[in-house]
Parts: sequence; C-alpha cells; structure tokens
Amino acid sequence: MRLLWLASWYPDEYEPQNGDFIQRNAQAVAKQLPLVVVHVVQAGTHVTTKQLLTIQHKNGVEEWIASFHYTPTPIKLLNTFLYQFAYHKCYIAILKKYVKTYGIPNIVHVHAPFRAGIIARKWCKKYAIPYIVSEHASMYADTAIDHFSGKSFWFKTAVKRVLQDAAMVTNVSDTIATQIRAIFSLQRVIVIPNLVNIDHFYYMPSTQSSFTFLHVSSFLPQKNIFGLLNAFKQLNSLHLQWKLVLIGPVPNTVEERIHALQLSNYVECIGLLKHDKVAHYMQKANALVLFSWQENAPCVIVEGLCCGLPVITARAGGAADFIHTGNGLVVEPGDELALTKACIHVMQYYGQYNRKEIAKDATKKFASNIIAQQITNLYTVLLSGNA
Repeated sequence: MRLLWLASWYPDEYEPQNGDFIQRNAQAVAKQLPLVVVHVVQAGTHVTTKQLLTIQHKNGVEEWIASFHYTPTPIKLLNTFLYQFAYHKCYIAILKKYVKTYGIPNIVHVHAPFRAGIIARKWCKKYAIPYIVSEHASMYADTAIDHFSGKSFWFKTAVKRVLQDAAMVTNVSDTIATQIRAIFSLQRVIVIPNLVNIDHFYYMPSTQSSFTFLHVSSFLPQKNIFGLLNAFKQLNSLHLQWKLVLIGPVPNTVEERIHALQLSNYVECIGLLKHDKVAHYMQKANALVLFSWQENAPCVIVEGLCCGLPVITARAGGAADFIHTGNGLVVEPGDELALTKACIHVMQYYGQYNRKEIAKDATKKFASNIIAQQITNLYTVLLSGNA
C-alpha cells in the first residue's frame, strides 16, 4: 500500500510545534505502514521565503517539507494572489516529484481541509485516488470565537467541496463530528481520537506537598486564560493549600494579570516545553484544568487521563467528550464560579478519583498503537470498497 499524507499543519522552521500531533500520528501509523508526509510551509504573505525541499526520515516517517519562492509587495491584495499562486505551484511540483519517485499512491490522507485539501481534491480527482480528510479544527463548536459560519464565502465553499468529495472524514470528537455531519450533510464521518505516547504519559503517584492544578495550552484567546485566573482568584479566598502550574508560551499580559490578582505565590509559569517533558509535570500534578471557549478534543486531555489525572474542563466543542464523574468534572464555558466550585469539589473529594483506574481506562482507548490501528483499518476498509 502506497500511503501519502498531505498535512496543512505540520512542524516546520517557522512554527516548530504547529501540527505536532499530526506528526505523532504519522509516526505511530508508520510502525504499521510506510508513509510519506508532504507539507508545504505557510509562512504568511508578509514573509519572504525561498524555494526549498527538505526530505528527512524521522521516527519511521519520510517527511517532505517544502517552501516556495515568494516576496511580499506593498499591495496587500496582490500579495494574496501571488502567495496562493506560489503555494499551489510548489505543491503541484512536489506531488509530481512524489509520483516520479513512488508512483501513484493508493490513498491520500489529508490533515485539515483548507490549503492541502484544496490541492488534494483536484489532484486526486485527476488520478482517481480516494482521499480521506481529518478535520482537526475547533471552529465548528457552538462556542467558537472564530465559528465556521463567520468565515468568508470562498473559505466555506472550499472547505465544503473538499469534505463532500472525500471518501471519508474523520474527527477526534463525537461532538465536532456531529456538527460536521450536519453542516455539510455528510454521511461518512467517523471518530478516531487523538493518540497518546504511553511511553511518556503514564501514571505515577503525585509527590506534591500542596494540591497542584496543571494547565497546558497555547495561551491563545480561545483558551480563556483570564477567566481561568479569575476562578482561581475566587479559589484563593477559600483555600490556600493549592498551586496552579501553567505550561506553554505564557504571554506578558497573563503574567501581568497574575500579579494584579495577587496570585504570584500560587501560580507558576513554566513556559514552553518539549512534548515529552510535559509528561513529567502531569505525573507530578493532582488535576488538569482547561477553561476554553472552544476546543475540539485536545491532546492534553487524553494525555492527562493517561497519567491518571482527573480533568476539569469546560463544555467547549469536544473537550468534555471523554470526561465523566469517575475521571473529572465539566462546567459551562465562561462560568467562573462553576469552575471555582469544581476545583473545590476535586480537592475535597480527591480520594474518590482512582488515578490508577483513570490511567488504565484511558490507555486502553488512546494508546498510540490502538489509534494507529484504527487509522490503518480505515485504509483497508476503504480500499476494499466496504466503506
């Protein structure tokens, strides 16, 4: 089976962590099937780029990372046209080189329909290749700040065509999958959760002297960090024996808010860490907390569960899909008082959460080999004509 992945999001020199979860998926699948990942870098219309193709092998995956020649002009509208033209031209050239090297693939797997999906739709139709789309975006959630309904007509039309012409669409949460089915009138949408490398993310008893909440994110506006801090300010007036650890690119505005709320003695900002290093902090923590406005089903939740952490999350997108009374609590997005109460509940009744069982149950569902098998099974079914 010749398997080609086209990734709209993928780690590159401009965004080293962008789509790193897609890379981890590729590495897991590559243990069962050889595959090539093609990613054409999207540096933006304001950045000068040069034509370059780097082919590298990383943990069993052959990665083709390409950039194209582009120089911005003073005219914004012209830049958009020139950028899209250069991107398309580069992609077609890379695919032509791929065919010359390996021949026509049996299946193309697209990650995120916009950008790569637009290329895949036309190219796969030309060669009669079935393609699968994994839509990772959270913009279909009811609470999304950048909801799909507010996108431009061109964007919505392009995504609609890519998804409707796909042989199959996958999503990591049932909540968002349901939204996608309804918005695009799709029949073939299945759920394949995010995977977890259980060599790193596994249960260890916490050794913290004070109750430690952990938050891991990109700290973008949809993560509602200020709301999270407001809730912990309320918690501080009721409980003093706790700590909140923040992992990620904490902006100065967040650090300023921590100081303004007089939480500096309770909140620790670790900064951005390599993925496997996050596991160390998860294993030391007592609970994971997210308070986002929008999510799909973030990797950090299933990773936290595999470490045995009770999860407190907002009902945003698919963030709550895997949370039940035995492994955490769910609050409504933006309800700061409810978040404070949830934190108090978890602290007071912490002994009711069986962390070993939480980790054991999550490992059975989200371990890399299990999710990789679900993906490869999908390829087999699709090629057999039984999809």
